[in-house]
Amino acid sequence: MDRFRERMLIFFVALLASGAAGQGALAGTPWFGTPPDPFRTEGVIRRDTPGLTDPTGVDCAIPGGPLTFPAAVSLALCRNPQTRSAWALAHEQAGALGSAESAWLPTVTATGQEVRQTGEHADVNGLLLPTGQTTTDAAANLTWTLYDFGNRTGRIDSAHSLLDAAAYTASRTVQQTVNGVVQAYYSEVADDALVAAAKTAEDVTKRTLEITKSLAQGGVAALGDVLQAQTAYQQAVLTRVQAEAAAVIARGALAVELGVTADEAFKLAANPVPTEVPALSARIADLMAEAARQRPDLKAAQAQVDAAAANITVARAAGLPSIQIGAVHSYTATTGVQTENYNQVGVTITVPLFTGFNVSYNVRQAQAALKVQQVNLEQIGLNVTNDVWSGYHSLDSANEQLKVTADLVKTSDDNLQVALGMYQGGVGSILAVLTAQAAAYAAHVLQIDAQLGWQEARAALALALGRLSSAEPLSDTATLP
Repeated sequence: MDRFRERMLIFFVALLASGAAGQGALAGTPWFGTPPDPFRTEGVIRRDTPGLTDPTGVDCAIPGGPLTFPAAVSLALCRNPQTRSAWALAHEQAGALGSAESAWLPTVTATGQEVRQTGEHADVNGLLLPTGQTTTDAAANLTWTLYDFGNRTGRIDSAHSLLDAAAYTASRTVQQTVNGVVQAYYSEVADDALVAAAKTAEDVTKRTLEITKSLAQGGVAALGDVLQAQTAYQQAVLTRVQAEAAAVIARGALAVELGVTADEAFKLAANPVPTEVPALSARIADLMAEAARQRPDLKAAQAQVDAAAANITVARAAGLPSIQIGAVHSYTATTGVQTENYNQVGVTITVPLFTGFNVSYNVRQAQAALKVQQVNLEQIGLNVTNDVWSGYHSLDSANEQLKVTADLVKTSDDNLQVALGMYQGGVGSILAVLTAQAAAYAAHVLQIDAQLGWQEARAALALALGRLSSAEPLSDTATLP
């Protein structure tokens, strides 16, 4: 027993040492670090996601200074939980593919034991012996599937297609994350602009109130004018308070979208929005064709169809024969008994004769699952055309709204100055001033909404086309479409 304990101690010491050093055959086991990837299944993810950065294991530092839109996108693609979850699911499916491909290789196992028997025991002649007896057993077993009528190949094809689908889904999630950053980032920009507009309106109404009070003291304006001006001022104060609260809430929403806590403060450095942009010139049919080529969700749906087709092969192969080869080397040494040391090789053919119609129903189920995925692919294809159609016309309208609202703001500001000047000169009415104030503030709000809508429309069209994998398609130098 002392020799057996010594051997076990040496074995476990070697196991721990090899695992800690990250070397040797044991270093690739799940208990010691990251297992190896001999089938290079991770390369499939890189092939299906060109130009994208996998955030797995990356240190995502929060940038200092004012936060530009490209920096916000980079931070979200690194820290956003939904994005990291999509990448993790792709790596999970890569492991599933490797597990399926391992079926091409033989399975080799080794067993061993040493047993010490004390007290009397019978020898080979049946005589009782008072001495102890030690038995040492060791065996190596090999099993290898030679042919299974497509079962193994079908499982590998299905796993490979599911990995493609997972990688394309990760790519789609990246683009949706960028779109989410667009909405959150420019919503905060818009809310900050609304706060500034509300403060300006508050200042204007306060000035109007002061003018009205001065005129009332001189006997030119009535008390009703003062009360109307004071009401407008108080409404402007309330609007400013509400706008400030909305801006604070938007700031927290942006932080969460970037993958940080809501109380993380960012100072934004957004580029100004142009007041006029070129009209769209691309043909809708060309854009739809582009989206059909590069939309990752459409590619993922096609990969799901391919996986479902492979599953039919797997279901059918379950009812067909399989051929395996097996080999055994056995060694047994017992005190007082002749040592056994032999090899054994054999071929096993397994033929399913009757499975209670299990195979036929599994085939029917797999065929129905294929039809489901085919219909899903068709629906996603239709959604792609609708996304492009609505995205194109939304951006076309947003481009026009930029110009219209810019003219509207200029006109309403000029009208306010005229109305205020006439009232101060004693030839206008307080109603005209208040109406001009409301129109001017409304015009600024409409312009801010138009600018936000323009940013969101650009992102929506880029997303519809499958281009929105970074901030680059929305840069000042990019053209859409």
